[in-house]
Amino acid sequence: MQEGKTDKRIIRKKLNLFRGKIISDATVIESALGWRLRTYFFPKTNRQATIFYWNIINTPYFSFDRKISLYEKIPYFKKLKRYSRVKNSLRFVQRLRNALAHWELDEKKSNENEIVIRSLVTLRELKIDDKLLKKFKEHEKFLLKVFGWKETLREKYVV
Repeated sequence: MQEGKTDKRIIRKKLNLFRGKIISDATVIESALGWRLRTYFFPKTNRQATIFYWNIINTPYFSFDRKISLYEKIPYFKKLKRYSRVKNSLRFVQRLRNALAHWELDEKKSNENEIVIRSLVTLRELKIDDKLLKKFKEHEKFLLKVFGWKETLREKYVV
């Protein structure tokens, strides 16, 4: 009996680690996207750029989804060679972040190597394991590089 409880605690602890890592890193990616949007509209830092960033882009109303949607609508970005890959990476990060923030642990289907979370609305499942974390890191590295956050990339991955 005691062993089963330990397994559940390990699973919950591992899920919390995954959640913390991905939600935290997704926040950095969202900030990088917000900054990229700011520099598109205001290439030089000035009073208007600061007002735009802090009062529009970096507000609770302007969610990650809205930032991505704005990025997707700007013709300049659509013409870039890596546009499709950037868009797909942003949506991957957003979906994973949202699932980890809002979906519930399915203890019966989870183990130490593979954690299963489930949406209580759609009943969809997501299996979280080291392979998924590796895929997330690949998207993260790509996006930070594309958005010019090289220093953050270096700090995180010693590239």
